[in-house]
This record gives sequence, structure tokens and C-alpha cells, in this order.
Amino acid sequence: MRLAVVGDLLGRADGRYDLESLAGALTRRGHEVRVLTASPVAAEVAAGGHRLIPIPVDVTDRQRPEDLMPMIGEMGRFLIDDWSQDPPDAVHCHGWAYGMAAQLAAKHRPVPIVQAFHQLTTREQGHPGAPAMNGTAVKLETLLARNATAVTTACTDEMDEVIRMGCPRARVSVLPSGVDVDAYSLDGDVAARGRERHRIVALAQDFSPDQGLEQVLAVLPSLPAAELVVIAGGDGARRLLAAAERLGVSARVHVVVTTEDREIASWLRSADVAVCPALYDPDARAVLRAMACGATVVATEAGGPRDAVIADVTGLLVPPRNAAALSRALRSVLGQNVLRQGMGLAGRARARSRYSWDRVSTDAEVAFEAAARRALATSA
Repeated sequence: MRLAVVGDLLGRADGRYDLESLAGALTRRGHEVRVLTASPVAAEVAAGGHRLIPIPVDVTDRQRPEDLMPMIGEMGRFLIDDWSQDPPDAVHCHGWAYGMAAQLAAKHRPVPIVQAFHQLTTREQGHPGAPAMNGTAVKLETLLARNATAVTTACTDEMDEVIRMGCPRARVSVLPSGVDVDAYSLDGDVAARGRERHRIVALAQDFSPDQGLEQVLAVLPSLPAAELVVIAGGDGARRLLAAAERLGVSARVHVVVTTEDREIASWLRSADVAVCPALYDPDARAVLRAMACGATVVATEAGGPRDAVIADVTGLLVPPRNAAALSRALRSVLGQNVLRQGMGLAGRARARSRYSWDRVSTDAEVAFEAAARRALATSA
């Protein structure tokens, strides 16, 4: 198929979907893939073999993906020109602005539009630190979902939400994030550690309250034989360390501020258990990284982790905001070596077989082919 992927190229570094890994995997499957983006592009052909096409809009002062919204007309005109010369069989859009521009362009140059949602506004609500409900955002998401030829979501919870918006079930599928099973593997550097304590590695996107790190700190006093390594990006480490000081566990807490794959993998290989405590995260990326490194996972039973973790086989799932359940799960895993090793091996096998980018690209391929068939049937 001739495929166009439209979105930002900022996935791996800032927690957004890694478009280039998906594009590279689709290229390896024999598809002709081009990525159209307002992000700075350094080459015409990426290392993965897909083409990179810059959308010529001024992004000098852009801080957030939403800042592209005033440019959708300009972006749409560029897409019309591109698709008039070389129409794709399907277009995969990531982000509101890219989705709006693509749907506007498709009115003039019809192509099947597959809209990706990575975290719906309605699913963010009810969690500490979540922004107030933005009515405009909900309307935009609903409009994009209903008008797209097909929709992909990050997890089953998000798929159910899109269906509640009024998008027919037959047009929605789950397309999770993949994991780089070469970067996150059993082989590679292992962070140094002592053997007098168990090591818990907590993974979070940042230090905000909705990431659940304070809850992990709260249960650490009940685990006197364990140390905690917190890995996250951004600011806020000082606040977390102050909380550890108040709880009297600061000597057993180490904070690592990084988004670098090699460093994260080295810590995960040294872990007895990895905990992914975000109160709600549609993206299972943190869980998958831990599983791919062979670490037993304890994660929140919601969003992406609920899809990725097979409870009591590849890890343990605990309800959000339930410190007692989290404490029990960690004590259970740390106290049973055979259980811990078995879950780690099972998790590694599941990450490689179900969530490698090559495997995820087969799911994407199915969604694109279905969208192309639906568009053809509609136009007939």
C-alpha cells in the first residue's frame, strides 16, 4: 500500500506516539510510506527507509501540538497538493491539527482518513492533576472520530470511549504503542546495585500527581528490605525527594531524571520488580519496556497496562489509588523468587510476540486495508 502518516516526530523523547518506529516497521513489511510533518526534518529518507516530507508552516514559537490549530488551512492546502500528485491508499493522522487538516484536504482530494487517538480528553478526567474538562476539545475529538473513515486508539478503554462518542464499532480498532525489543532486552548494561535489598524501579512519564509516584513512596515504609529507584522525565524530583524525607525513607530512594532508552533499560535489567503507578495511562509503553527487559511488573489496572499485562501471568494489576493493594502486590512479588522469575520470562515473551513494532505494524496494516475497502465501497 501507499501510506501517508501525518503527525509530529517527537514520540520517543516526549512520551508521544513514536511515528517513525511505526513507519519503519510498515516499510519493512513492503509498504511505501511517507511521513508528512510540521516537525523539523533533517533528511529526505529516514533510517527506516520511509520518506520524510516537511509541511512548510512556521513552528518557531510552537510549544504544544495544539499550537498548530491556527495553521490547519495552510496545512490542508499542502496536503491537497501532495495527494493530487501522489494519492495514498490510506492516511494515518496523529493529533487534532493534523487530523483536521487531513479531513479538510480529503474533501477536495478524497482519500481514506484513519484518525489516531492517544489520550482522549474525556478519559483524562477524574484523576488528580487532570485539566478541567475542555468542551471544545471534546467536540473536536467527537467531530474527528465521527468523520474519519476509521479510528485507532491506544487501548481498549479509549476504544470504548470513542464508541460512546457515536463512532460505529466496526470503524474503531486498538493500535497500541510498540516497544523496541532490541533496545529493551535481556542483553546490555545493568545498573550497579547491592544485594542486601530488593530493588523496585518505578517508571513514570513525569513527576506530576497523576503519575502515582507518591503512592509508591507511601508504601515503601512497609517494605523495609527494598530500595526504590524512580525514573521519570521533566521537573519535580525535588518535591518527590522532600516527600521521601518526610516519610523517613530518603536513604532508600534514588531519582533518575532521564528519557534515554539505554539508561532506562540498564535500570530495568537491575530490578527485582518494576512498578508503573500512573492512575490512568492509555499508553502501555512503560509496562512494555519493563516486560521486554524481563522485569516482573506491578501496574495500575486501567488503560494500556490493563491490555498489556496478563494478570497473575506476566505481572500483577492493582486498582488505581489503592495503596494497600499496591503494598500487597509488591510484597507478594518480592517474597516469591520463583513467581517473580516466571512472570518476568512470561512478560518478556509477551512483549516480543505481541508488542514489537513489527507486530504492531501488522495491526496497523489491517486497519488501513479496512479503511481503504470502506472508502472504495462508499464511493462506488
